[in-house]
Amino acid sequence: MADEAAEPAEPSRRQAHKLRTERALQQAALALFGEQGYDTTTTDEIAERAGVSPRTFFRYFPTKESVLFVGEYGWLQSFNKGFLAQPEDLSDLDAMRATLHSLAPDLTKRRAALVLYEKAVASSPTLRGGVFDHQQQDIAAIAGAIAMRRNRTEPDLACTTLATVVLLTYRNGVMRWLSAAASADIRDFIAEGFDLLVTELTPAPPTGRRRGVLRSAAR
Repeated sequence: MADEAAEPAEPSRRQAHKLRTERALQQAALALFGEQGYDTTTTDEIAERAGVSPRTFFRYFPTKESVLFVGEYGWLQSFNKGFLAQPEDLSDLDAMRATLHSLAPDLTKRRAALVLYEKAVASSPTLRGGVFDHQQQDIAAIAGAIAMRRNRTEPDLACTTLATVVLLTYRNGVMRWLSAAASADIRDFIAEGFDLLVTELTPAPPTGRRRGVLRSAAR
């Protein structure tokens, strides 16, 4: 049996070359999308910027759009795994908050790429539609994890609603962080978003006015 404390094996030369090429193609694509927009950028231009042949591009990515979603599946897997590993005494909302907080440092490392990603999405109505489809898939996956934590075989409306609200709260925090100074801590924006969410969902005292709910007054 292998020693559990052993260091992970170094990637082979082939694996390392594949990773470098994939990263070079993604960086080239993001740079070009930022410079000239997503719709007008071709896969040939991406390959040329990355220093590889056009055929090589399609060995790594089936479509131009797929370049933008590298790592998304891995992030979602990490989120669901972390969420399901949270202590049982935490509410689902608090468990998701803690999980997103733990994953935040990785986003800090990718801040520059995320800025270019958002710029690319903003440049293309077609791409925004693709992003929406991916978000729906993410919501379904997170709702499935919530159902699992609640010992349900399938997510119900409550699971899906919670997944939707949390994902949108998180994304709003990321967007505000990207618009802030480079030294800003993304965890502060995530925490602020969740604090506001809890405030809005907490019933006001019986004699007070419920927060976040508009009430018309009789004139």
